[in-house]
Amino acid sequence: MVYPRADSDLRLKQAVRRHRTLSREGLLERLFERLFRGLVYTQIWEDPEVDLEALELRPDSHVVAIASGGCNVLSYLTGDPARITAVDLSGAHVALNRLKLVAASRLPSWETYYRFFGAADDEVNVAAYDRLIAPHLDTQSRLYWEGRSPQQLGRRRISIFARNVYRHGVLGSFIGVTHAICRAYGVDLKELLSARTLEEQRQFFDTALAPLFDKRAVRWATANRLSLYGLGIPPAQYEALAGSRDMRHVLRARLERLA
Repeated sequence: MVYPRADSDLRLKQAVRRHRTLSREGLLERLFERLFRGLVYTQIWEDPEVDLEALELRPDSHVVAIASGGCNVLSYLTGDPARITAVDLSGAHVALNRLKLVAASRLPSWETYYRFFGAADDEVNVAAYDRLIAPHLDTQSRLYWEGRSPQQLGRRRISIFARNVYRHGVLGSFIGVTHAICRAYGVDLKELLSARTLEEQRQFFDTALAPLFDKRAVRWATANRLSLYGLGIPPAQYEALAGSRDMRHVLRARLERLA
């Protein structure tokens, strides 16, 4: 279900706010709340195949999942459950899930769907939305995608699918800043794509990525809870994730596991 904007904002406040407004924690919570009123994730990277194996979905299964970027929720459909309920602090994520779901049934081909959500950087996508998707989309989702926002310089939100959707949202902006910081320290993250073996990938981590965590800007950023909002880490989760350790060591260890 997509709640009206006022209801969605109220539910977000109830979920996030734990401290007094004028306290340090309270101000951080309210900033996080502000960010989550819009689009945070345009994609999500968990492995749904592992989920499907563990869930062992049956025709009578009812799956309740976080909506997020919609990748996992739509993947669960391949398990043919009776029902999937997607919930999220951000109404924008629910609207994105609705958009992907309707597009899957209304766009004429896999190529068209990939152009819309894979490449996601063609004006034709906006025309496809208006002609093929919008007439079948629920009212609240249409209000979101056809609404205009300052972040899009007054353009309709659906226009991000003509301008590389993956550079938008809080996470997209965070990734863009991360690339810029890495380039400033002489590291081009695109070089990782040339790794052909796990050994080469590991070498890139050891020689290029690991040293970044000792740089002043990175030390400051990882010690600042505000800077990690781009990863969707709220204040309370920051403390739980870091524990008594320095957050840069936590993030370095997690990145190392990916290598």
